[in-house]
Amino acid sequence: MTTQPAAPATIRSVAALAGVSVAAVSRFVNHKQRFTPEVEARMAQAIAQLGYRGNAAARSVATGRSGAVAALVAGVDNPYAAALVKGLCRVALAQGYDVLFVDTQHSPSTRDELDRVMAMQVDGLLIAADLPAGSSELLARYGRPVLDLAKGPGADAVGAPTSQHAAGALLGRYLVHSGHRRVSFVACAALPSNAERLQGLREALADASLSLAVHHASQATAQGGAAVASAVLLAAQRPDAVVAANDPLAMGLLSEARVLGVAVPGEVSVAGMENAPFGRYLSPALTSVELHADELGARAMSRLLAAVRGQPEPLAAALPEPQLVLRESTRARSD
Repeated sequence: MTTQPAAPATIRSVAALAGVSVAAVSRFVNHKQRFTPEVEARMAQAIAQLGYRGNAAARSVATGRSGAVAALVAGVDNPYAAALVKGLCRVALAQGYDVLFVDTQHSPSTRDELDRVMAMQVDGLLIAADLPAGSSELLARYGRPVLDLAKGPGADAVGAPTSQHAAGALLGRYLVHSGHRRVSFVACAALPSNAERLQGLREALADASLSLAVHHASQATAQGGAAVASAVLLAAQRPDAVVAANDPLAMGLLSEARVLGVAVPGEVSVAGMENAPFGRYLSPALTSVELHADELGARAMSRLLAAVRGQPEPLAAALPEPQLVLRESTRARSD
């Protein structure tokens, strides 16, 4: 025998049980007005007794807000992206917002995903991924706050802190000061921060009159690093240091170096960026740069939600500077 589920409670049934108007219940559940403790207690008891749940769609029509924001992230399986998501999600949930995530690396069309998210009329967009050409015009017509982590403050985007360039420069200066003279970089265009990290590293080396050899991996993963390892490590002009655009790429390089018989750090130093948790457990343990992704995500979401509410940007201490984390995969050169 099939039983029919009970009809869901309505705002009218709550109002009738509490002995108040429908408008009073609406203002109470949407935090628009306070009432006497006795009236609020009656409404709260009626809501609990009937199991009333507000109609999010109706509330969205009435208020012009959905109570949700969207985040477009490139590769949530990457430890850096996962930490970023953790930070932004923590702030959004604490402030009563739901978060819709889209992983652009696992989507057939980033443009289609962007169209779909915008059609949902979320209250704001946080972008931590590269967008296709023409996206800027599309976002400009959206009419809601957008924060792009690849951009600084500007007229078309909420200001977002960035430390990617500084991270590349920090690692470059360390390699110069520790005696390295032939440096290679394993880049990956699919990594949103790739260009900034590369530019920071290149400028630091140029200050010491050193050039940079750049190799390109097809994916920002350990598999991507392993695939280009022989071309990098066995080049005619062998490097004495290799910097990977992120730690998974560096992990692939380390693994393949053992297969190729290239000693790390004896023959070549290897370093990554992002300070992924697994880095300390590799052999040799991986030198990297801590980028404080969790804090970056939290600060970015705080800024976005302030813009959603039309409030001034929250005052906060400066984002922590990138921190060099030295481990056994690099060493000073005297040759």
